[in-house]
Amino acid sequence: MIARRSLAVLAMLLTLGSFSALADGTITSVSPNPSPGFACSLNTIKIGGAGTCGTFLFTLGDSTPLVHLPGNFPILVYHTYSAGTYSLTAEGQGNCHGVVNASLQVLGPTITSIFPFSVVKPGGEVIIQGQNFGNLPGQILINFPSQKTFVGTPLENIQWGDTFAAGTIPAGITGVPDQEVTFTLVAQCGAVSNSWAAKFTATRDIVALPYDRISCFFSSVGAGNSDECQGWGQSNFPIECGFLPTGGTAPGATGFQGYHASGWGFSGESGNDAFTASTLNNGWVVDSVTGLSGWKVGNGSHATESWVSPFGTTSPGVQVNFYADNCGAILYYGDIIVTGPKGVPY
Repeated sequence: MIARRSLAVLAMLLTLGSFSALADGTITSVSPNPSPGFACSLNTIKIGGAGTCGTFLFTLGDSTPLVHLPGNFPILVYHTYSAGTYSLTAEGQGNCHGVVNASLQVLGPTITSIFPFSVVKPGGEVIIQGQNFGNLPGQILINFPSQKTFVGTPLENIQWGDTFAAGTIPAGITGVPDQEVTFTLVAQCGAVSNSWAAKFTATRDIVALPYDRISCFFSSVGAGNSDECQGWGQSNFPIECGFLPTGGTAPGATGFQGYHASGWGFSGESGNDAFTASTLNNGWVVDSVTGLSGWKVGNGSHATESWVSPFGTTSPGVQVNFYADNCGAILYYGDIIVTGPKGVPY
């Protein structure tokens, strides 16, 4: 009788042991899907195993606290990440066994090409192509490395899709020279793309150089009482000629100016004047030199530009050949026109 009771107890203990073994679980895998994952989207992580786990710890790899997960395998975890690489760990507790690690790379927005409708300039439109932009509108930023004021300027009139974005560079951007800029895209969740370089053409301005920016020198005659350029010398008419020409010789706000006269008894006066300005900076260059205006006394008196700085050079200059008749005079003036980025000093 005692033997039968002992066998029954033993059988019951073996049965309970079998139940206990069946209750244990083992973690066997951690599988992100998709892999790599995408920023700004829910990423699925599948935790596989055998049996049933009462509880286990799951580390998401970012700043999210440890997660206690019970349940039957497989268990699905959904999480949104920023771009980067994350270490995932599932670790059993109690009757749950196993430690499984996995790595998840999460891709942010990626620019693969940029297409300008024209040149990249203020008011110009830009199409950006790529992937993982997200379906909700974010921002397109243009960055000017040499101009801290305009770093990260948002484009306007945004159009948006997961693989493309378009926008308009603000037309009011001034004070920047031509330069290489970069574009970046910021998805709505804050994920930032790679940078993409492009050539930026600033809004052009065109101006006449101020009078006081231009210097002159006489290459064949000296300053005297009947020779003057840029306020150097005197613009008197020879008194023996008995004639006072009309028209002033006062300089204007811009441009270059020369005056020459020849007294009675001379065979006239000829020579040339050279006008130069300091080197242009910040992308400014010579555009052109206007034709000469002015007045003359004497049929043979004349002034002609013999050399001007070519378009695109940074050293403005012009040389003028002149001749004043016997008892004649010549007054001429013109402008040196330069062009460059609007709002940028030259």
